[in-house]
Amino acid sequence: MEVLELTDFAENGVIFEAAFDQKFREYNWERFNGKAVRISNCGLQIVPGWVYITVGIELAGRARKIFYGDAKEPKRLHKRDGDSKPDTQVRHES
Repeated sequence: MEVLELTDFAENGVIFEAAFDQKFREYNWERFNGKAVRISNCGLQIVPGWVYITVGIELAGRARKIFYGDAKEPKRLHKRDGDSKPDTQVRHES
């Protein structure tokens, strides 16, 4: 499973809209094409809801499955394909 770290869009642990917009445009989204992806806030204290929405919309057209939360118990948000495997088969083992 690929991991998208929301800290990639933060500055000094905070997500600012202007900086987010620039980093979002420059981000390598293609690495998530056809993959299962887990969105991680990686210790950020505050993540605005619009960040999850914006990232989720971008991933919905690319990723096969989208999860959020920690690596041990990710929660599925989206499943694009007809894959019938249980989600436990795509969890990242630490």
